[in-house]
Amino acid sequence: MKRFVISDSHGGYKALVQCLERSGFDAAQDQLIFIGDVVDGWSQTKESIALLLSLKHLVYLLGNHDQWALEYYTGKLDDNGSVLRSWLWQGGAATIESYGLGKPMPPEQLNLLQNAKLYLVTEDNILFVHAGFDTRKPVESTDAYTLLWSRDFIESNYLQYTQHKTIHISRYKEVYIGHTPTIALNKHQKKPLHMGNLTLMDTGAAFTGCLSIMDIDSKEVWQSDPVMTLYPDEPGRNGISWNDSKNLEV
Repeated sequence: MKRFVISDSHGGYKALVQCLERSGFDAAQDQLIFIGDVVDGWSQTKESIALLLSLKHLVYLLGNHDQWALEYYTGKLDDNGSVLRSWLWQGGAATIESYGLGKPMPPEQLNLLQNAKLYLVTEDNILFVHAGFDTRKPVESTDAYTLLWSRDFIESNYLQYTQHKTIHISRYKEVYIGHTPTIALNKHQKKPLHMGNLTLMDTGAAFTGCLSIMDIDSKEVWQSDPVMTLYPDEPGRNGISWNDSKNLEV
């Protein structure tokens, strides 16, 4: 069994298919660890989750957008206007459109999010978590907000990286994180970023970047096409579509 990791596809089903095909992923034999945020942004959240559910050895971790979508589809955002507006603006509207306005998320898809882990530590001591954790304590003692939302862990380590300091997360053999796009840290960082034994897997699929999948053991990386080019008439979370942006250049 090969082990692969991927993160933050944000409704980009076409990109997800490309990554699985280009990596030679075997849906019946290989393990896929998805570090959260399959929802919100591009138009195919429903198809994306259906594809993940077809994989025999899927481990799905909860992301902050997954939490938003889960709260919406279980009725917990109905009375919280500001949070609902924030979710809709940051990709939630595309998720609703994927299922159909006023329609529920299919039970088996909702179940994937409801049963998602907040983190994973493998038998060989590799940590996977969506946003980060408090290095002063074990991950199991870290609060959900830090695991799903906070960028403190990434920002502090990236600062050390830019200062050419050694980065080593001592509790774990390796750490894999999603949530913060590498292209948001450095527009030229279009592939997963290795910082010591810490790897950032979100390469900006929700915006102008590609979706990336990595073989955890060989460290080989495969990428989709830039996801906005796969949905050329959709603004996604960019606020402007690929076709419209190209027209502005003419």
